[in-house]
Formats: sequence, structure tokens, C-alpha cells
Amino acid sequence: MSPRNLPLQAAVLLTFATSLLPDLRADDRFPPYDNTAEVEAEWKSKPEFYQFKTAADLPSGLVWEKGLDQPEMGDPRARKGGTFNFDQPNFPPTLRFVGPDGGNTFRGQHYDNIEIDLLEKHLDTFAWIPGVANEWALSADRRTAFYRLDPEARYSDGVKVSVEDFFMAFYISRSKHAQDPYRADYMEREFSAITKYDDRTLSITMTKVNPDPFYVANVNPFPRHFFREFGDDFPARYQWRKMPTTGAYTILPEDVKFGRSITLTRVKDWWARDRKYYRHRFNADRIVYRLVATMDKSFEMFRQGKIDLFSSSAQLLPAAYWNDRADIPEILNGNIERYSFYNQFPRIPRCVYINQSRPLLDQLDVRIGLHHAFDMEKVISVVLRDDAKRMQTATAGFGRFTSPNLKARAYDPAQAREAFARAGFTQPDKDGVLRNAEGRRLSFTLTVGNLPIYTQAGLIWKEGALKAGVDLQIEVMDITQLFKKAKEKKHDLVVAGFGAEPPYPEFWQFYHSDNAYEKQPDGSRKVKNNTNNITMTADPELDKLIDQHRAAPNEDELQRLSWLIEERAQVLATEIPMWEVPLYRYLHWRWLCWPRDGNCKFTREATDSYVWWIDEDIKAETLQAMREGRGFGEVSRVFDQHQDKP
Repeated sequence: MSPRNLPLQAAVLLTFATSLLPDLRADDRFPPYDNTAEVEAEWKSKPEFYQFKTAADLPSGLVWEKGLDQPEMGDPRARKGGTFNFDQPNFPPTLRFVGPDGGNTFRGQHYDNIEIDLLEKHLDTFAWIPGVANEWALSADRRTAFYRLDPEARYSDGVKVSVEDFFMAFYISRSKHAQDPYRADYMEREFSAITKYDDRTLSITMTKVNPDPFYVANVNPFPRHFFREFGDDFPARYQWRKMPTTGAYTILPEDVKFGRSITLTRVKDWWARDRKYYRHRFNADRIVYRLVATMDKSFEMFRQGKIDLFSSSAQLLPAAYWNDRADIPEILNGNIERYSFYNQFPRIPRCVYINQSRPLLDQLDVRIGLHHAFDMEKVISVVLRDDAKRMQTATAGFGRFTSPNLKARAYDPAQAREAFARAGFTQPDKDGVLRNAEGRRLSFTLTVGNLPIYTQAGLIWKEGALKAGVDLQIEVMDITQLFKKAKEKKHDLVVAGFGAEPPYPEFWQFYHSDNAYEKQPDGSRKVKNNTNNITMTADPELDKLIDQHRAAPNEDELQRLSWLIEERAQVLATEIPMWEVPLYRYLHWRWLCWPRDGNCKFTREATDSYVWWIDEDIKAETLQAMREGRGFGEVSRVFDQHQDKP
């Protein structure tokens, strides 16, 4: 896993509630502070990790790559300028990308999809391409990655990117002040040294050989001048400070309007604006994310032209909008266009997660019975109108690393009752709910988010579960409270989806016992909160496989272990896979333009690639035609060149 994706991997694809401050530019709680002395003291105290050498110490025979042999991304027709308006369902809790709440989903909009790391992945070929480093090489033992920084690479505040900024990345990530234990563990475990050779050249040494060394060693810079006040009050001090970016967009203090909107502004004279892989991307001058609480309200604003694109963070635009409202005048006249794009990207592991620390749910046969008691097929048919397909495993979409041997347990009340009988639940109560000899009923709370798709599904699941002898109490919560409850491990069953990034599946945070329980001095164990092991899986056999997976030296071994882990997780019935979609689709005003081939292959959502642009001439033409009652003809595009072939 790349260090950049640490919090994203750990984040449920849900956002959190706002935490308000009156002014981003001044806060008397935090007087000026300079950590230069302590930072440099830390570097000097660990000379085996923070190394300073000269260019003469570079190994001979390094083969430097430049990665300029890949096709351009984007479209030469793209125009710079204009404002892109989009909706955001919740206001983010912070602009930090490290520390508490740093993994909120708005992080992608202002950091993950914007920031330029040492290297970047080409979104069509998945080859490595230049980032803030314009040359890179690998040691003979494949444990050390070498980089030469682009001499023009600068932050949005004009400060040049320096080698020391990568030293700062390790200093902060490993510090307890960051309050980011997952990141700290990763940075401690995966790396043994960072070395400066000159003002442009550095290397990062890993503790072991990795299948793709650059994927692990692709560290993002932490501008030293910005983090000069990093200390024990870091989460609060930096809560609303936007880090200067190496990417195309920044957030100005005056553009954070709490509870209303956040606006990104394109960096003037951005250093990468003419680089091969960036010159036709990041085209809009401004991107405005407006807080809109419901999809119905978003759709209303979209029809009014206040939002340029209407989509869903779940990739699949619900049929209630895609099908039922396909005959609105704006679509029939071609002012709004329909767009479907088949992508290749790990699927959101959208599942019912079973908390094994709760009463009865610690019994395997009860969990197996629940798998057969959830009528996923009917939800896909009725609610999703067969636009999705059943997800067979929580790690779908990882290519060779997804086991082809797995098949999700189908809805079958008879099989569910057989499993429940093995657990001792054989006697039906007056309402049909099974109970055991002690009178304990098969009754559980299913927590779902307050989205129509899940509330509708909940009714179907409740009805289907009763046929299997289970009482499902549907608890509808807003996204913030649902996330909090799951992280505190207070749920029985919860519907959730997590971030997934190519190229490899991540198992430790979801299944390892390290993230389920904390061992106490007396030998007992305590539930560990604020981790992504919300199934509370703690299986010695699975732990062993996961530990081996983390140390896998090549992709063949990674594949073998991935399959074994996925198959063991299914045996344990840890979560109930729901559905997946092989594409994303949305509606957009015709002035929002796209490349001729639609988008880039390796994108989760349409906007992630930033290959789109606003055409102000087409916008003026469209608005004038609407005033005159003219249309352009209905447009519905399907880009299926990357669709999986049967």
C-alpha cells in the first residue's frame, strides 16, 4: 500500500459531521511555535534511519527511468477556465489528511486526487509516471527506491519542494503527536531508512522486498515550512489549515464556508501545468462543493443548473433518478446528457458486517444462518432493478488477487434454519422467530444509513429474515452516527462500504486480531475501538496468513495468500457481501465536456481523473436555447471499452 492511501484505506466511504471554527486564519489558542530544533534533533538521534550522504555515495549502475513513453491523459480540446459546481452530502470534520478524522471522504476531493506524490500512476495503463520526481531507479536488491526531484516542483505557496520535506513526512507520520496509529505502524514497519544525497536526490529503503517497491516507497512530501508548528496539539492546531499542495488546486481560507460549501481554486502558474501527463487535466478554474443533504434536493438543484453533474458516491445512480426521471424535458431536449462508463477498479466492499463480539454472533452457525437469511437477490431485483450484480466476496475487483473460487451464500430460509438448528435454535416463537432451549430469540439490530436505497432494502431484508426465523430490527441512522457506532463496535449488524485502492487487497486492518482486541496485563482482552475490524474477527489461522501476506515478496505469493485469506474469511462468515457494479453512470449538463473515449480506465468515479472541462461557449449556447425553447436532441453515451468480457 502507498503511504498516501493509509487513511483512505482506513476510511469508511461515509463522511462525518462538521466541527465549526469561526475563522481559519487566526486562532488565539495556538501561539506561534517553531519545532526546527526538535525535528533536527530527532533526525540526528536516529542516524541509521535519517541518513545524509553525498552524490558520490549513490550506487553505480542505477538505471534511471523517466516514464515519458506513456500516452497523454485527457483531451487536447480541453479548455481551461470556468467553475464546476458539485454537491457534497456532509461537511468534512477537518482539512487534515493525517490524524483523527483525516480519512474522511472529502479528503479525496482536496488531497488524494489532487496532490502530486513522488510518482503517479497512469490512469489508463497503470504504469508509473513522473510526479514531483522526474527520474527514479531501484537498487539491485529491490529494497531501495531512488528519486530525483523535478527542479520546478513547487507548492501552491511558491515554496520549492525539498528533500527534507520527505524527511518531515517520516518525522510526522511516526510521531505520537499525529495521533494516527495506523500510519505510524505502517511507516515504522515498512521502512528502514531515508537518505539525502543532494538537493534533488533521495532514496527510501524498505525493510523487505515488495512486489512493487515503488508502490510502497511512493511517499508524499510534508512541506517543512508548513509543519513548523507540528507538536502535541497537532490535531486541533491544524484542524482547518490547508497544507500547501503540489497539485493543481488549493483551498483558500475565505473559501471554507462552514455548513455551506468548500471551494477549490486552481493554482496560478502551477508548476506541472505544461507537463505531458497533466496539461490536459485539472481544467476548471474553480470547483465548488456545495453542502446538499439529500439526493432529492441535489436533483432539484441540478435541474436548475446550480450543479453541473448529478451522480452517486455509491457509483450506481439509483433507478429512481436514472430510469424514472429519464423523461424530464432537460434530458429529452439534450440539455442534460446521460453517461455510462465501464471502469476497472476494486469494487467498494459493500457488505453487512457482523460483529462477532456481540451475543450469539460469536457462533459460526448463527453467522452462516444469517448469510442465508438476507435476501440480497430480491433487493438487487426490486430496489436496484437488476442494475447491479451480487458481490461474491468483499475483495471483488482486484483481478488476479480476487479468488475465483468464492460464491456468496444465497438467500435460502431452509439452509438458514438448518444452520440455526445446529446452533440450538429450533423452536419458533409466536411470531415465527426461532428461540433456543433457554428461550433466547434470534433477534438482532441491523444498522443502515439514512439513504433511500438502504431503507428500502431494510424492509425487504426484514421480511425475508423472518421467513428464516430471524427478527431484524432496522435501525436507520445518519451517516455520522452510524460510522461512530461501528467504530466503537457497538453494532450487531451494520451496512457499510470501505475504500479500496488498486493494485492489492488490504487485509490487516479488516481481519487481523490486532485491530479487534487489546491484550490486558492480566491476560484478558478488551475490545479495541476506532479500527476497521468492525467484524471483530480474531482468528489465529487468519492472523498467520495475514502476517505472511504483509511480508509477501512477489505478486505470485501475494495472489496465493490473498486467495487463502479470502477463502478463510468466507469460512468464518465474517460479512455478508451485498452487490457491486461494473460501471459508474451519471447525468451532466452538456457544457461539462469529456474526452472522446469517455474517461480513464482506472477511476472509481467520473470526476476522479480531472480530464473533464467546462465549455463556457456551450454553456451560453445551452442557456440561450432553453430561453428560446430549442433543444439539441437526447444524448445517452455508453463507454464499454473496458467492460469485462464474458
